Amino acid sequence: MNCLKQSAFRWHEMILGWWVDQKFENLHNDGVTFETKKKNLNRTTSEILVMIHVDNAIINMYQRFLQELGSEFELSASGKLTWFLRCKVEQDLEKGTVRSTQEKYCNNVLTQFQMTNANAVHTQCESNQHLQAAPKRDLNVVRDYQQAVGSCMFLTVFMHGDCASAVHQGARLMANPGPTYIAARMIRRVLTYQAGTLHMGIYILTHR
Repeated sequence: MNCLKQSAFRWHEMILGWWVDQKFENLHNDGVTFETKKKNLNRTTSEILVMIHVDNAIINMYQRFLQELGSEFELSASGKLTWFLRCKVEQDLEKGTVRSTQEKYCNNVLTQFQMTNANAVHTQCESNQHLQAAPKRDLNVVRDYQQAVGSCMFLTVFMHGDCASAVHQGARLMANPGPTYIAARMIRRVLTYQAGTLHMGIYILTHR
């Protein structure tokens, strides 16, 4: 869905109201996952599950509902789900499995920071390592460090939650990391860990 010109708050308020008007129920009150059931012309019932992230959405296919949605919003349908927010999605309908990874994005991050040949490590951070602010702020160091931490944050949110604690520690001093070698070594440690686990992801098996 192409986002309107309202602020993020107004957009979320509007789209949330639309789901409620369409008899959708917000699962677990998370504000992003909605579910409803629709009666078909042949008297069967179809379950519709929607997951939204700002102006991107995943919808299990139901053509009549997409027509209703398209009458209210400008849509750009991508067909079968294969990529979502830089995550690769592989579906096996016969086995009832879904596998999602960020391998391509992780490889891009390693390439960006010249770490494609890094030797993988087995832990996300070193023990007894602490960051402290630098006495003088170097804008070039700050920019590169923020980019590295931001990339690690994106990986952490979706597939690599096991790195959350290490990335959190690295993010505490993003405005002024230092001493430089300690900050760089800490975030490089997370990236080298990612180099050994980039093929891992989330595997879902549906119950039959």
